[in-house]
Amino acid sequence: MKSWFERSPEVSYLLNPAFCARILYGTIVSYKKECKRDFPFVLSYLVLPIVLHKETRQRVKTVSHMQVWLQENPELLIGYAQRAKSLVSITSEAIEFLLQSGTVEFNSDSIIITCPVKPSKLKSVSDEEMKECFQKAEAIGKWFSRNGTVENIYQSWGVRP
Repeated sequence: MKSWFERSPEVSYLLNPAFCARILYGTIVSYKKECKRDFPFVLSYLVLPIVLHKETRQRVKTVSHMQVWLQENPELLIGYAQRAKSLVSITSEAIEFLLQSGTVEFNSDSIIITCPVKPSKLKSVSDEEMKECFQKAEAIGKWFSRNGTVENIYQSWGVRP
């Protein structure tokens, strides 16, 4: 991972830990709300490559079952594994941001929310693309909650932990 001073301004803005942490937070909250279980830590590494990839993000539909959606959009899996691999350090920074802010903690192999953020603070974003990222992150949480095991989810996306 390059230091902040070595990153281009575009990368620094788009992939800053606070923004990426907010995306992950939305997924974690949505997952917990949907299935009443803590969010599996390893699923964190699948979220950003889906949400930050514009074409994939724009096609995500909350009403679709993830497996059906993947079958209808197989072209979006092309390059996904490489995107996931390239975003591992960014995802780790986002998780570290959530941990340092006291928003989440680890519980064996899961992430638990320890200090929920008030919904009013989350909805005050004016940028439409950012709003879309946050909405789609919540959709990903619902997808993951309905899809069984972590292994099945990883396999569906064509990657392995």
